[in-house]
Amino acid sequence: MGLSINTIITLENNEKYIVLNETFYQGSKYFMVMGVDDNKQVLPDKVAIFKELIEGLDTYVIKIDDPELKNELAKELKEQI
Repeated sequence: MGLSINTIITLENNEKYIVLNETFYQGSKYFMVMGVDDNKQVLPDKVAIFKELIEGLDTYVIKIDDPELKNELAKELKEQI
């Protein structure tokens, strides 16, 4: 099914993020996300970029750590705001 903007996702380690924006880059879908606490309050110091992986009916995300890719994706995502 995939992820969509303004939804809250919970990772396996129970960290929660709200999806702020999305972009397609080099054939993959990426999301800018911001952390949220258990009361659904936004944590502005917890921003990340995730890559979406869909396997069958399951959707997974991978956190992007490569600084060059993060910079390129940040430019793409900010242009769409």
